[in-house]
Amino acid sequence: MKHGWLALASLCVLGVLGRAAYGQTAERESFEARMYSIEAISHFGVSDEKFAALTEVQRRSLIEARSNLMNMLQAIQHRRDVTRYVTPEMVGRYKTSAALAASIMDAETSMLAAGISDFSFVDAGTIKLNFFAVVSSEGNVVVSEKTAVLKQVDSTWRFARLE
Repeated sequence: MKHGWLALASLCVLGVLGRAAYGQTAERESFEARMYSIEAISHFGVSDEKFAALTEVQRRSLIEARSNLMNMLQAIQHRRDVTRYVTPEMVGRYKTSAALAASIMDAETSMLAAGISDFSFVDAGTIKLNFFAVVSSEGNVVVSEKTAVLKQVDSTWRFARLE
């Protein structure tokens, strides 16, 4: 009987500690979401005319190209394989995924956020996405803007190069 009460008391203590740890994690996530979220101060985006000129296929292509670019940037940041997001020609230029990632972003840089600022179609199989990245480098937070060129390879948009 004494062991039963001891076991029950231990479970209660573990439950309280577990709830406190979960509460602290949830509280921290809530704090960080409110403290560090990025706010749009004014609207930037596509003009009414430019949007109206896009076909449904072009809109879908732009969203898919953006998704591929963002997935690639996340893979670089988290040191995952990036070869699935780039063209075969680009994969062939580098011996490893890490070398390919290093050609896009400096090793001592941490990417905090990224977004698209503009786009253009070069031709039916090539999209240029102007993007910005908020990065932490050598203790400074800076915004970098670049242009990514994506090519359609086997009905998938893949990163081809930076301009």
